[in-house]
Amino acid sequence: MDYPDIVEQALQQFGHITGATMQFIPDKKKGQDWMVELRMGKTKTRFLIEVKNELRNVDLPAIADQAGKHPDDWLFICQYIPKPIKEELKKTGFNYLEAAGNCFIHKDGLLFFINDQVVAPYRRPKDDTPWKQAGLKLIFALLVQPGLLNGPYRQMAQAAKIALGAIGHFLEELKQEGFIREGVKEGQPHLFLDHKDQLISKWVALFPVMVKPKLEQGRFRFLDQKAQHFWKTLPAENFYWGGEPAGALLTGFLQPEFLTIYTAAPKTQMMQQLKLVPDPNGPVQLMDIFWNETIVPEPTIIPKTVPPLLAYAELITSLDSRNRETAERIKEQYLDRKN
Repeated sequence: MDYPDIVEQALQQFGHITGATMQFIPDKKKGQDWMVELRMGKTKTRFLIEVKNELRNVDLPAIADQAGKHPDDWLFICQYIPKPIKEELKKTGFNYLEAAGNCFIHKDGLLFFINDQVVAPYRRPKDDTPWKQAGLKLIFALLVQPGLLNGPYRQMAQAAKIALGAIGHFLEELKQEGFIREGVKEGQPHLFLDHKDQLISKWVALFPVMVKPKLEQGRFRFLDQKAQHFWKTLPAENFYWGGEPAGALLTGFLQPEFLTIYTAAPKTQMMQQLKLVPDPNGPVQLMDIFWNETIVPEPTIIPKTVPPLLAYAELITSLDSRNRETAERIKEQYLDRKN
């Protein structure tokens, strides 16, 4: 399916569901379709369009830069958009339209929000590749603690919290793709991680889609709203700061507005410990730890933050420019230094 097919399908489906009309407005100078006009009754508005097969978290910074200060001028038309990205786009005022008709469009007094049309991703990795949840957990463990690569399979499985039987297959796939190289060290056969920048980029792109959505325990707010301003003084027991607070602790640059917490403790225990109450729009997000704390130690002198790779992945895909700048600082201070 090429891009014009995606757009044609999306516009037809949108019109069928809503009764509104959306059509191309050609660029007469270039002879290309570069805008669409939406009409509903007597109201009409236009959008610049960007078309993709599948929209991923790694695409969000470029989208934010492209849209600038006027995100509502743009409409992103895609075959498939993962649910977490739809929520992020909607929250930040970016318009989107899936080929199946699901959309969030808000401009010039028009508002369309459709979220019940069945859609499947245009392309998915095969189940037996290292690019789904289990394999990505293993890659994370290897990137954080490369010494695991030459240890027993059982140790790798424990570090990544995945089945022992999957290790050999995942390692072989990574060898075939050029990310693991066989060599010699101190006269002994040795495995090395190769093309680490590419491996990190691929992991960062897939983590928010394949792993992160299954980790969330819920959203919360503090019973005492003032506690959010004094988050550094909270009893940091049984958890690690991720996302924005991790960025703040690792770089000293960011003032977090949204607090991400990774923990192995039960949700009820964390609610009691931090005096949290459930709130679907709250500024605190509880996440399950997906790595083994005892085998994958914290690789930084900053206590109680997630490994820098995870903080980088969460911040670099943000629509917030300060988060992305913080992510670049994390990469320079922690990740590039290890490569």
